[in-house]
Amino acid sequence: MRGADMDGSGDRRKMATAYRRSFATLCAGTIETMLDMAFRRVGEGPARHLDVGCGTGELAVASARRGSDVVAVDPDRYMVAATQESAREAGQRVKVRQAAAPVLPFADGGFDVVTANFVVNHAADPRTTVQDLARVTADGGCVVMTIWPAEAGPHLAAYGEAASAAGAVAVPSTKLASALDFPRSVEGLAMLAEQAGLHVTHGDEVHWAWNTTADDLMGGIAAGIATPGRIHRAQTQPVRDDIERRVRRRWATHAVGDRLAFPVSAPIVCASRE
Repeated sequence: MRGADMDGSGDRRKMATAYRRSFATLCAGTIETMLDMAFRRVGEGPARHLDVGCGTGELAVASARRGSDVVAVDPDRYMVAATQESAREAGQRVKVRQAAAPVLPFADGGFDVVTANFVVNHAADPRTTVQDLARVTADGGCVVMTIWPAEAGPHLAAYGEAASAAGAVAVPSTKLASALDFPRSVEGLAMLAEQAGLHVTHGDEVHWAWNTTADDLMGGIAAGIATPGRIHRAQTQPVRDDIERRVRRRWATHAVGDRLAFPVSAPIVCASRE
């Protein structure tokens, strides 16, 4: 019964649309830093670039604008469609496939640059994921990765405070088992790269201001995105309404005109295959 959305495709499509307006703009804050790191390593000019976990395609399109031959992959077919749409709108050629690490459907050493923007922190097995990124990287090429740090950003911390004050019911933890987890820091991400046989050439934190609106951010959460989204969807409607009232007041402390500006940061690592 497609009309009844028995496979959940309607929700997934709405989530992709909401993500593009909300958290995709947050993740885009690292793009130019990632590409600058990559191309300092491999040199400017045409490069074979694989973007893993492409989301709605902003990083892939930005690399294509620099002249790269870009292949972008994501496990979600609606994100694949969103990346295709982003490339068409930008007038850029990007090959897009539905796929994910640690089973990337590419030959060993096929790419000069491999990027994973906020992917490793979502992986069920971070080590095998990074090993697969290293596997498809050519000799002399590099892998550039970002993750979210252990400490929640102010936009998420505010939601957690609001949910607690509203008496929200808890949701099951998605924290990895200790045998699979890693420190959510520059050092932790660098460790994964080194364990995968890569040589870390740069590790740091990137800082930026995320400009968004309360409506777009709340729309992403209401669609079920990230941990706040999981929490929000688990509540009754009155509790959701209470959380939203409370969190909007907290977010307002970051208002700049009619928009919000959140200071955020993320570990970033560039590692080469020697």
